[in-house]
Amino acid sequence: MGPHEQAIDAKTAPFLSIGFSRPSLCTRCGSCGGVCPTDAIDLTPDFFPRLRADRCTACGLCGKVCPGARLSYGDLAEQVFGERFVDRGFDGHVRAAYVGYAADGAMREGGSGGGVATALLAGLLKSGAVDGCLATRMKPDRPWEGEAFVARDVDELRLSQGSRYAVIPVNRVWASLRALPGRYAATMLPCQTHGYRLLQRHDPALAAKIEVVVGLFCGGALQPCLPEELLAARGIRREEVADFQCRGGEWPGRMQAVLRDGGVRPLHYSNYKDGAYNYFAGLYLPERCSTCLDGSCEFADIAVGDAWTRDARGEYRFRSHSRILVRTERGAALLRAAVDAGELAVTDVSDDPDYRTHKLQTSRKGRMAPLRVARWRRAGRAAPQYDRQAPADASARERLAERTVTALQQAGRWRWFRVPAMALLTSRWAVPLIAIRLYLKKRRYARRSVEVRRRSRS
Repeated sequence: MGPHEQAIDAKTAPFLSIGFSRPSLCTRCGSCGGVCPTDAIDLTPDFFPRLRADRCTACGLCGKVCPGARLSYGDLAEQVFGERFVDRGFDGHVRAAYVGYAADGAMREGGSGGGVATALLAGLLKSGAVDGCLATRMKPDRPWEGEAFVARDVDELRLSQGSRYAVIPVNRVWASLRALPGRYAATMLPCQTHGYRLLQRHDPALAAKIEVVVGLFCGGALQPCLPEELLAARGIRREEVADFQCRGGEWPGRMQAVLRDGGVRPLHYSNYKDGAYNYFAGLYLPERCSTCLDGSCEFADIAVGDAWTRDARGEYRFRSHSRILVRTERGAALLRAAVDAGELAVTDVSDDPDYRTHKLQTSRKGRMAPLRVARWRRAGRAAPQYDRQAPADASARERLAERTVTALQQAGRWRWFRVPAMALLTSRWAVPLIAIRLYLKKRRYARRSVEVRRRSRS
């Protein structure tokens, strides 16, 4: 039995979510604990579900809303958009695409990519359209750990600003909504949104408490142990930390610790994108995240992510902006209201031929993850069941890259490997690696610029 598996009664086991019997398939979204009507499910310190057997009635709701073991993209598309399809690429179903930022300067500065998600929810709170928002923040008493909470006003909502690249079981908060009056909005990652859409089918009364979902793009959460191991690698005691920021400072930000004495300690070199996340995703990515195919929150009402688009010279076109994908009529109405109220400044890029999804995440989620799922299932290894297939045109290079990345992620499960590797990759010794990576990136964009000019002359 694995470290997170439990001895479950045979009569109860078929009704439970996959987190009890196959923790490697658990997204740790919190849906099972959030939907349980008898509070029979709590969480381990690592956020896996733990059963209180004396309270369980075998109602089966936790298994029905669990998105971990299987997910039908066709079913969800038909449910959310009224038409059945399985795969429309990384972006999914899009009515319109924008880039934008919060009109409130402090809100824009406080966000990771323009403060758009916060501005959308703040508009709902100010107008009285909702009574609260499900969001995440760092714990006041343990600021290196994230938690989900319900923000009741804009000041509380501001505490949720900034990215938190960690596993946080947001949907566990559903349990508190059962006894609360009013209407709510939610920010959710893709797996959490999958759980919510399943909740709409199996407990519609509870699901109706949530009016709209603002989805967040996701390349994968990181294991909860990362912040403490990173602080230890930099010689910072937890007692010294007042705040742990995943993307603090100037955009695009970096991981840093704000100390109780007012000092700020960067935890790696370069920015989070070039000098941190890509390394951490190799060492601290949960196994289930490596088999997730949804990076753009395809079933949210409106999805928000960083606008990483570059021009032909490799420079960012939209610094400190977010990309905004409108998916449903509710999402369209939310965006219109925010713009009309002066909460957001946006630019329509729906027809912009130069605007495209971040290529690295397209590769990770749209190409590499399906290859990994298919390979694991052929080998008899636990992997989610999807109706979305691996790309038939995958090259030998892509298949080799998937195996290489998978090997690194598997090695990251061992503390004796990941901690020294993380300490090295976030130290001064990694600066040349970052410089080489940026040099190669600029060369790639320079070649692309030459190719564009050549085509324009022909």
